[in-house]
Amino acid sequence: MTMKTFSLVVLICLLVAVRPAAAAQPAEDSLLVRYRRMALDCDDDLRAAAKRIEASAELERAARAERIPTLSAGGDFRYTGNPLKYAAELPGVGPLTLEGQNWKYGASATLVQPLYTGGRITGAIRMAESETRMSEARRELLRTEVCYRVDLQYWTTVARRERMSVAEDYLRAVADLERVVRERVEAGLCDRQELLTVEVKLNEARYRLLQVRSDFETGRMALNALIGTPLDAETPVGTSLPEVGSGASGLSAAALHPEIRLAQERIVWERGNLQYVDARYKPQLGVGANAGYYAPGYDFRPDLSPNWTLYAQLSVPIFQGGKRRRERSAAEYRIGMAADALHRVETDLDLETRTARTALDEAQERVALAASSLEKAVENERRATEKYVEGAISISEVIDAQLYRQTAQENLVSAKEAARLHFAELLKATDGYRFQ
Repeated sequence: MTMKTFSLVVLICLLVAVRPAAAAQPAEDSLLVRYRRMALDCDDDLRAAAKRIEASAELERAARAERIPTLSAGGDFRYTGNPLKYAAELPGVGPLTLEGQNWKYGASATLVQPLYTGGRITGAIRMAESETRMSEARRELLRTEVCYRVDLQYWTTVARRERMSVAEDYLRAVADLERVVRERVEAGLCDRQELLTVEVKLNEARYRLLQVRSDFETGRMALNALIGTPLDAETPVGTSLPEVGSGASGLSAAALHPEIRLAQERIVWERGNLQYVDARYKPQLGVGANAGYYAPGYDFRPDLSPNWTLYAQLSVPIFQGGKRRRERSAAEYRIGMAADALHRVETDLDLETRTARTALDEAQERVALAASSLEKAVENERRATEKYVEGAISISEVIDAQLYRQTAQENLVSAKEAARLHFAELLKATDGYRFQ
């Protein structure tokens, strides 16, 4: 075999080995699902949100408890240093002396049942229920945000892993070209300057590999921080970015998105607050019972019967100097503000959904164009190699062809990465993570 034939065979074998990265296996997507769960389990804000829900539920039960009777008890124990004394001479009776006791004690119990509060209790319950639902919506928002951050970091890290593979392929291609050129120089088939040119490109390829490898490790550490694993752990990730499937077309703005539910519950809360404000200026009716025992000395005296009372109490506000009107007006303004906030949230989510979908469609088109460009770049590199071995073109043209192919590979990676990130944005905007 001649040197020319040998060189051609080597370079052709190299070109066959350098192909566009294959699509990621389904198992790699399962990694992302696992990492989402790990991040959800270790997120401090989510744990705090769960406690906030429990606290809201307790306040809701406390508000309901105002409907049932309340029972209170009290007691007192007193010492009088100089009790009153009274002496008198009564006709036919003789002298009579009355003297107070130094020690006095008493005990009482009161039972109260509200009958009518003007809606105060109902308003408080309504606010408490709404607060619980708002806490649940806030937790769902946090869950979405955590999943979104994991997706961004995961796909960014996968993209860096794929760029590292591209850099490794390019380094091997330049190294093989350097070896072939070196053999041709030794055989006297080309000038040594060609070898120097290739060696410079070889060093550049090594530098690029070091750079992307460092980027990959940095990305993996950031992913580890999100999922709660040691920063230096070699967390597995996919080797290449899969293309976004057709499922993205079915995602649309969610009517029950957590942000919308949160804004809706804010309106409910403000209406409950209005009801509560109105109730403070309405008649209040309740019934109660009171029983008490009071006696001097240290011991309970069996000859004294406890006192007891049954009563009904009505309270009617008459004049507050305009306070009711102003407080009610402020509550109505807050309802209007909450309604405006709901409209703004719906508009923003619709815009976010449309923007993400447009960006995703554009990114998918760029993926198709980049894939087509890569095929042409691979074919161009193959033809350039053949012509170089035949002596028809210079080594610089071969190097340019290699760079075109490397650039096409990186462009494809960037396009797929952009598509994945825009798909994550679409999932976030449409509450799609709830179904992941």
